[in-house]
Amino acid sequence: MSSSDCNTVRSHLSAYHDGELSAELAATVAKHIESCESCAAELSAFESIGSAFAQTQMPAKPSDLWQRIERELPMTAEAVTLSKRFGVWVRESPYGAGLVSMAASVLVLLGAGLWYGGNNGDMAGGGAMAMHGSDGHSHDGEMSAEHMAEFAGVMDEYLQKLPSDPDAAERMLLAKYNGEKVDSDGAVKLVGYRPIISGELPEGYSLASTSVLKMPCCTCVKAVCKRSDGSTLVLFEHDDDEAAWFGDRPSSMAMCGDKDCCLVDLDSSIAATWKQGSRSVTAVGVRDQNEVATLVNWLDKS
Repeated sequence: MSSSDCNTVRSHLSAYHDGELSAELAATVAKHIESCESCAAELSAFESIGSAFAQTQMPAKPSDLWQRIERELPMTAEAVTLSKRFGVWVRESPYGAGLVSMAASVLVLLGAGLWYGGNNGDMAGGGAMAMHGSDGHSHDGEMSAEHMAEFAGVMDEYLQKLPSDPDAAERMLLAKYNGEKVDSDGAVKLVGYRPIISGELPEGYSLASTSVLKMPCCTCVKAVCKRSDGSTLVLFEHDDDEAAWFGDRPSSMAMCGDKDCCLVDLDSSIAATWKQGSRSVTAVGVRDQNEVATLVNWLDKS
């Protein structure tokens, strides 16, 4: 192997770092690295990744881990997949949080290595092409922004229809996001948890329908509620903490009951989002902050 052949040397760097090469091949790689700053820097990236693994502290598994998982499992005879159990563990367990933190550190180091290589050699140049188009922009980021902008546009159309024609607004949203009307048990099968909007509602409200929507942010449960005067209030239960649902409409933070709520001005009404357990609730078509507090207090007791 020619000592000047960087591409060939780079193909052996991982094995060289792990001590898996024969003595003769390892000596050749070592000799090349002594005289090549680019390959030496790439080897340093492998060493940084190894160091990140070695230094990462893994929190001890809490003694009540399984009890936490069981509390999140749906109260149904339906089988719960291993992937759903793992998702609960990652969200609830500090051990799982440590694993996610370690993985994020490794990804940052790998990204830095690809960036460096993209400016210094052919091998990482291929990696740069995987992340960027010919215009130099990250297409993954652009697609995400496009989806959220489209989502905000759909929600704006939904909000315009909701006060005057709630049935048309409902049909539009169901058609756009593959909505399926379900009861509580049907929701469990689709999202893996029993909706919090499944029991009795506060006095003056009734449940008109429940559906599951595959929205860009997540798969969420939507409950259409009717007030005693016939007006409509819609509650979304979703996994994401905060999504750009309402575009650039004015918003503010306020205490509603015992929750920090994000309130959004919808002209003739408001929307409110708050954390409810491990998920979030967004109420659309709310009259005022007092009504948000009523809903928050009811959900806390249900």
